[in-house]
Amino acid sequence: MCGIIGYISQEKGVSKKIIHNLKKLEYRGYDSSGICLLKGNTFLVKKSVGEIAKLEQKLNFVDDFDCGIAHTRWATHGKVSLKNTHPHLSQDKCWAVVHNGIIENFLELSKLIKSKGVTLKSETDTETIVALMALQNGDDNIKKLNEVTSMLVGSYAICLLHKGEHALYVARRHSPLYIAKNDNSCMVSSDPVTFGEDYGTYYTLPDDCMAKVTVDKIDVYDKNLNKICVKPSEVGSFEKSAELGKYSFYAEKEISEIPKVIDTILSNYKIVDHFKKINKTFYSQIKKVKLIGCGTAYHACLMGAKYIQNYAHIEAQGYIASEFRYSKPLIDKNTLCIFVSQSGETADTLLSLELAKNMGAKTVAVVNVPYSSIAQKADVVLPLCAGMEVAVMSTKAYNAMLLVLMLLASHLSKFTESPQQFDYDVLKSVDFFKDVQKIDPITDLVLKSEKVFFIGRGEDYVTALEAGLKLKEITYINCVSIPSGELKHGTLSLVDNKSLVFMIATDKNLLAKNISSASEIKARGGKIVLVTNLDEIQSGDIDYVYQFDKITQKFSSIISIIPFQVLAYKTCLRLGYSPDKPRNLAKSVTVE
Repeated sequence: MCGIIGYISQEKGVSKKIIHNLKKLEYRGYDSSGICLLKGNTFLVKKSVGEIAKLEQKLNFVDDFDCGIAHTRWATHGKVSLKNTHPHLSQDKCWAVVHNGIIENFLELSKLIKSKGVTLKSETDTETIVALMALQNGDDNIKKLNEVTSMLVGSYAICLLHKGEHALYVARRHSPLYIAKNDNSCMVSSDPVTFGEDYGTYYTLPDDCMAKVTVDKIDVYDKNLNKICVKPSEVGSFEKSAELGKYSFYAEKEISEIPKVIDTILSNYKIVDHFKKINKTFYSQIKKVKLIGCGTAYHACLMGAKYIQNYAHIEAQGYIASEFRYSKPLIDKNTLCIFVSQSGETADTLLSLELAKNMGAKTVAVVNVPYSSIAQKADVVLPLCAGMEVAVMSTKAYNAMLLVLMLLASHLSKFTESPQQFDYDVLKSVDFFKDVQKIDPITDLVLKSEKVFFIGRGEDYVTALEAGLKLKEITYINCVSIPSGELKHGTLSLVDNKSLVFMIATDKNLLAKNISSASEIKARGGKIVLVTNLDEIQSGDIDYVYQFDKITQKFSSIISIIPFQVLAYKTCLRLGYSPDKPRNLAKSVTVE
């Protein structure tokens, strides 16, 4: 959520470079954007509510500046407005700042600042940072920055400009920030995806550290003002994989890439032994497994818990990260905690990881972004190999999460009395999009209904949860996902002739139970769409059947979600919305 670009060059005309790279961060979600350019003692600030294109129009690409910072904001403190849009200037107009994160003690800091006779112009927590910088005495700006960051409670990635200096000042705590350098420029960014065109390597600014960045060098300091060395990382193919290509939307592109992602995972995990550290000794110490994530990743955790419990015969449970942190979890050295996140920067998941490590648990990260904070902090990293996912609606990453967690469960089963041998090659012969054109009339049913429900049992209930999330987040249709057996315990009272119920059924042993639920729905006037890969359908209570390609029960959960991903995408387009950038949502939620 939110994006930072800082750029400094030996050449003029940095505004185009900044805007070009700021656009690469649009996928993270934002509602306003702004830029501050510096030349000598002159600041030029432009801000706009809405898309970056509006900022471009205001800026008109002035070409005589050689240093600048820019930001895409997703409103937290203060409404969406120009006065709340970053960058913010200090009252003396000597400092400019952009900031990701949340300063939790900003009300206390605001009172302190106002007591010094300084007026704050915005409603943001960010402005307190630049106001505090201006209140510091002395000539050493790194010392000033260190003093200010020591006063901040919460998370932050900060990039500052100071009048008269051809330099960027940066700092971070619990919010990612990266620095890249070539022969004639340096760039600061909240995501290395911006480095792919011009830089071969980059540096990850360590937590609770700060840096002064000039064209000539990058000086990094810890919180004790000791200068430290940071090893560079190579800009890889992941950072370069965000091209839209022939597709109109990233959501469409990323759904279409699911077969390729499945194949990439299977190939990669055959070549690289990602489970090397998870050996028999490691497993023998584990008494219980906890899987932690948010949103789509949480649904993957629920499914992964079923895989691990069924195949490795060890107690496993899925948890919502924001609840896990505050639930006084029972964790010790015999607990395996698995943290699932596409971005690897999800704030609640990252903080849960830190909690688990402090309590002595063994930690595994299942992440898509190789350079992410969660990947860096976990004991073991299991990559999703899905390539960059841009659309806010997660699709291919979810399928990847399920497959990687299944591979993990299969690996853990090797240390039990009944190891599971899966023929993963069958996934390569599946028609992932069988009869996908038959989803169009189902879209008609969705648009004609006032209430939409998703139901299922076992693994199919988890699919129902994820299917409901896909539809609501990009179509804004209010829908409910529940286990089929819970219908009679409250939700059935909502079902009437304006209701559409999606029933997911992939387990023939539970089919009769699902058909019984269908009868209850039909008796109340609801319409039923059955999504299945089974043939044993003999009920007249079903209004519409969508059958995806047949596959063994063990793999059906990886395939059964795809029709719902397509359904959400098609319905979104019918309603005239953007499937890539739904309102109020961000791709990477880096604040609590």
